[in-house]
Amino acid sequence: MTTIPSTPGRLRVLWGAALLILAACAPAPTPAPPAEASPFNATDTAWIQLMIPMNEQLLPALALAPPGLAPLAAELKVSHEEELVQLKRLRARAGLSDENPHAGHQMPGLVSEVDLAGLRLDPTGLPAKLREHLDQSALLARGEQDSGADPETRDLAASIGAARAEQTSRLGAVSP
Repeated sequence: MTTIPSTPGRLRVLWGAALLILAACAPAPTPAPPAEASPFNATDTAWIQLMIPMNEQLLPALALAPPGLAPLAAELKVSHEEELVQLKRLRARAGLSDENPHAGHQMPGLVSEVDLAGLRLDPTGLPAKLREHLDQSALLARGEQDSGADPETRDLAASIGAARAEQTSRLGAVSP
């Protein structure tokens, strides 16, 4: 029996050929299904998570409206409650928690417990707080329109922005 002397080069060729044969016989890997990309970006989620408490926390303040402001406050209550339904639906669609990440925060346009206590003592400050809320939520809506990714969220922001412009105008007509 004759043996062929082995050399490192010859071994590499044999191993390479064996690997090619094995690879050709192996079943093709099944590609993983593509992960479904979320239509929401960070701006969308931040806007949703801020607008919900902004609207929710305004509602008790609207109940304190003096007689001259009461009709507008009633309309704001209805519009903000309708927006909340849409915002909460978007929050659920985005898979966000019901938890308020802004609980206890002092932010422009967000009626805090301290603000509410002050308005209970002196409701004459309500027009200024309403103006702050309307202005800030309009500003946030513009930010969502400019940087948000989800079309439905951006459409709601456009609707809220238009509503805030009209509401601010009406507030100016009933308060000094």
